[in-house]
Amino acid sequence: MGRPRSDTDRAAIRASPIDRHHSRRRSALVFGPVATPAVPDAADRLAALAARGAWSRIGLRPSPESSRWPLDPAAEGHVVRTAVDPGDDPLRLLDEVRTRGDEPLRVAIGGDHVAIDFDHGLGDARLMHTVVDVALGVADPTDDRLWHRYRHRLPPLAVASARIAADPRRLVALARLTRRPDRTPPRPLSSSTRTVVQPDVSVSRRPRAHALRIPSDTVAAVRSARDEHRPGVTLYALTTAALVDVLDTAGVALDPVVTAPFDARAYLPEDRSTLANFSAGLAFEVAPGTDPTRLHHELTEAARIGRPVANLVATEAKTRLAAMFPSHRPAAPTSPSSVHLLHSSVGHIPGSEDRWRWLDDERAQVLAVADPPTPYGITVTTAMVGGGMSVATAYFDAVVPGDAVDTAMNLLPLRMLELASMT
Repeated sequence: MGRPRSDTDRAAIRASPIDRHHSRRRSALVFGPVATPAVPDAADRLAALAARGAWSRIGLRPSPESSRWPLDPAAEGHVVRTAVDPGDDPLRLLDEVRTRGDEPLRVAIGGDHVAIDFDHGLGDARLMHTVVDVALGVADPTDDRLWHRYRHRLPPLAVASARIAADPRRLVALARLTRRPDRTPPRPLSSSTRTVVQPDVSVSRRPRAHALRIPSDTVAAVRSARDEHRPGVTLYALTTAALVDVLDTAGVALDPVVTAPFDARAYLPEDRSTLANFSAGLAFEVAPGTDPTRLHHELTEAARIGRPVANLVATEAKTRLAAMFPSHRPAAPTSPSSVHLLHSSVGHIPGSEDRWRWLDDERAQVLAVADPPTPYGITVTTAMVGGGMSVATAYFDAVVPGDAVDTAMNLLPLRMLELASMT
């Protein structure tokens, strides 16, 4: 009997429907100031991770059209290069790292900042945390003790689904959820000045980006007010409600349904994880004036009953059906009346293990700029860094005016404090 085939033996992997669903959408990350590595060192470290096998995701060639993704860690699917020092504008590094090509992963190092641009089919925030740790030299790609959780044969979605199915209370709650009537309100434009136009994404398929850093003293004031007036309510719920309010004030015609991503790894056993995409985007009604406390309870209930896993199962089924019957794919609206907001949080950076440090907490920023799921979307990604909060907004300015986004982001810190102070 021959030895079992290892990850590195395989010439390709069978990509999941969730992998293909995200492929060819780009995400970019700019962070600093940090003690940046030499380009050859970062390249060697990522090459060593790619050589570990398919579970590392780095050596894959993603494609939304194919379920067979080639695994070739020596094919330079990841590119590491030197970039100009961005100075006081970290987003300048996006111009250095972005590409119209199909490179799975690109890394640019400029001054004390690092930028990463990648095909979203490779993974989500967990993969980027890993790429950062390996590139900075604080995680050894050859140390099996760090990576045993990612080497497994059963699909993570099957494991998570089995754990949800083993709890009858969750199954009952999910069944009740599917029987609820559609409570989504109508979506008319509330003002003639709020228009949504047909975008021309053929000219520039990359979204425009806006960066905001909310300083640590402001975040501390929000937390203090929250603890006094809304104990237990998460900053995520507060920030989401505030984003809707300020975008509405700035004149953006928002869809009253907001997408909130959930990391479904919380439903896996402690000794099992994945670097592939495993986050589910759940829809919640968040109109202007929404009570953050109500939103917090809805988010908490969704997590409690396992909605993220159910959503991933449904997404996988829909993606399989779309591949089998392409003529039955739902057509995208040609002239929607509103812009859809997705608010994603990548949590605390550098994370609970605190393997590396910022050179200056007061300048620390993590700007994650993800392509909106549709040209009519606006994606806001928040991160807690150095006691403050980084806010990165991605949108197509043919749909959402840049000055409206500027106005909204300038209003955001005050609105967060106001909502935290309300009872």
